[in-house]
Amino acid sequence: MLDQLADVYKKNAGKLPRRDPVEEIKNRIHISPFYEDGISDLVDLIGVERVLYGSDYPHPEGLAEPRHYVDALQYLNADDQAKIMGGTSPD
Repeated sequence: MLDQLADVYKKNAGKLPRRDPVEEIKNRIHISPFYEDGISDLVDLIGVERVLYGSDYPHPEGLAEPRHYVDALQYLNADDQAKIMGGTSPD
């Protein structure tokens, strides 16, 4: 979706607002992804500050054992892990 929006924005330069709509979306969205989908692509796309893991089980995006989230975040440094595990705050 963001790629398509970027294409539309580029093709209509001067006809749309001066702010890049893709960057506007990235700056305003927070996502709680499904554990099974992984997060590396999402972190690369919107930034670690915008990714939130939750433990609102039995909702689909929550886990019965939220400690498993730690395993999925091992590739990130400790500060980034903390942001995803609860250290993020809305702007």
